[in-house]
Amino acid sequence: MRNALLFFTVAACTLVASTVRADDPVDEVRPDDSADRHSIDRTWLYLDDAHVAAPMTAIGMSNATYTSVGSHPSQFGANTAQPGGLVSLGGEVGIVPRVSVMALGQMGFAGEGPGPSAGATAGVRFQLLPPSMQRTHLVLSGGYVREAWAAPVWNDSTSAWIPAQPHGDNGAWTQVAFSQDIERLRIGSTVHAEHVFSPGRDPLDVMLQLGASYRVAGPFRAGVEYVGQDVEETLLAGAEGGARHFVGPTASLQLLGDRLTMVAGPAVGLSAYSPAFVGRFALAYGF
Repeated sequence: MRNALLFFTVAACTLVASTVRADDPVDEVRPDDSADRHSIDRTWLYLDDAHVAAPMTAIGMSNATYTSVGSHPSQFGANTAQPGGLVSLGGEVGIVPRVSVMALGQMGFAGEGPGPSAGATAGVRFQLLPPSMQRTHLVLSGGYVREAWAAPVWNDSTSAWIPAQPHGDNGAWTQVAFSQDIERLRIGSTVHAEHVFSPGRDPLDVMLQLGASYRVAGPFRAGVEYVGQDVEETLLAGAEGGARHFVGPTASLQLLGDRLTMVAGPAVGLSAYSPAFVGRFALAYGF
């Protein structure tokens, strides 16, 4: 009887100690310390992703874009697409919950003007909705842009375009990005506005981006994205001579536990002043 009592006493103590250790937060693997903290969700090709990097984490970003050279070239807001090639490299770093900073260096080449030309974009991003809203995302951001390529300007006196040139001007930008997940479907939009501090440019250039993406299987998503630049010139005349639009399919893969995203796709112009073809490939990695 004494041995049985001793056995049950030891067993009870062991069970209580195990329960205390299980409830002890010191030994708990917190989500912030796990690989989930570095996972990203950057599946758009042109739209701004309505997600902000977690505090003290970083997201590396890179893309390469080719835009066909035509008679009426124009960059698409913050150098999204300009005549010829454009390579971008940069990243985003989380500062505090729901706030991050981003910077992107850009190099344009083989366009309308001579030689390569460098530009940059930098800004601050704010997640407006609380993290508890896991399917709806809204991000406000803004900052500085240095054009890699100056947009062409329409000369009324000669009824001709003043050709685009390398080494564009400085400007300021702001944008709102929204996305909504509905089961496997994701829809999103970005409204981008910028002002370039240069004579002859519009007081405000507005770009609209719309997209839909569907998770086909596992890490693979397929979708479509639309970009419209200078939409404010749809009805009113402006420095760029009218709105430009392109649309195309996209495909993305999320790998390495959602830490690496690859997305690519072609697009075609929808109006006379639009580029005939735009193609882009982009990478993002969470550190």
